[in-house]
Amino acid sequence: MAGDILLDEAVPIDGADRGAAFLFTQQTIGLGARKTSMVFLAEALARRGYRVHVVTTQLSWLSRLRSGNKLQALPDVPRNRWYEVDGMRGFLWVPPVHPVGASGRWGQWLAAPLIAVYGAMLPRAIVRPLREARLVVIESCAAVALFRRIRGIAHQARILYSMSDRLTVVGMHPGLDRRLRADAPRYDLVRVPSAALLDDLPGARAALVRHGIDRRAFDRASPSPYDGGPNAVLIGDMMLDQMLLAWLAGRFPHVRFHYFGRTPLGFAPPPNLIAWGGQPFERLVPFVQHADVGLALYRAVPGLSYLAESSLKNLQYRYCGLPVVGPGFAIGGLAGGFAYDPGHPRGAEDALRAALARGRGPRGDVADWDSVAGELLTLVGAAA
Repeated sequence: MAGDILLDEAVPIDGADRGAAFLFTQQTIGLGARKTSMVFLAEALARRGYRVHVVTTQLSWLSRLRSGNKLQALPDVPRNRWYEVDGMRGFLWVPPVHPVGASGRWGQWLAAPLIAVYGAMLPRAIVRPLREARLVVIESCAAVALFRRIRGIAHQARILYSMSDRLTVVGMHPGLDRRLRADAPRYDLVRVPSAALLDDLPGARAALVRHGIDRRAFDRASPSPYDGGPNAVLIGDMMLDQMLLAWLAGRFPHVRFHYFGRTPLGFAPPPNLIAWGGQPFERLVPFVQHADVGLALYRAVPGLSYLAESSLKNLQYRYCGLPVVGPGFAIGGLAGGFAYDPGHPRGAEDALRAALARGRGPRGDVADWDSVAGELLTLVGAAA
């Protein structure tokens, strides 16, 4: 990992010091990985003077047995050691086991005990600096199983649950959802990015704080990566309707489709569809800035209606003034949105045709992550 400094434990960052902030997430910082809301939040906290520590969870030796092995995508990253990147500290935590999602009654029964033991496996390299944490953010992933251990270690910390997704909707073990519901009233704040999620955790102190975007990146001028057009861009692979993407590419041979996502396509792409794979955020920004249409081709999955407010790619499309094509449940009420009924490719075809005819519109009003971080710190009681 060229240019990074390996550390045995986290050390203070020079400059203003508001104390240590820990983020427990399924994402990694730096390393060319994609950026999600937790990574953007970590960067915003670092700019506010926190000594930011990002612990990547939801990995273990069991990960090697699963398809889409994330460890294979990070072969040169040190495991179970602190590393320094972008003014923050990262820790790729790989214990022997972790709470895996499981299908079927017996699979869920066999995986359930992992939820109880997960917190006990936190290594000393994390526990020692965690004792001094002033702020802890736990993402909606297997990290919810760590809350009780974290609460017992970080006595002076405000603990925030950042609920980007419903656990069962994104394939987490149902036992994690039960653990979260039991623990939710003990969090200092449950932050949701969509009003549809406000009542999900009875007894919790919940607040609606919408996602932001990295406005600095999108405000920076960049040359177009396209040598022709029109161009439709699709960022991310969450619940992607691959068959619909294939259908649209076939129906619009004059349109160039650009797909950014780690999940390989399950079909042979036509010449006008380019699968770029997982790319660093900075690489894909110009593709959004200069595109003609943004695509949000989500599959119809029960419980995903919150995406209409929380989809990060939709916010990025909107900020750049792109017309957006997606199913009604995921783009309902979105300015410049062209919705279709999922499961009906003809409707998606009509929506894309209308979006191309409409063209780019005015830039949307979207908050940046610095203001989002400030609002969260005030609500959780950690603001200076």
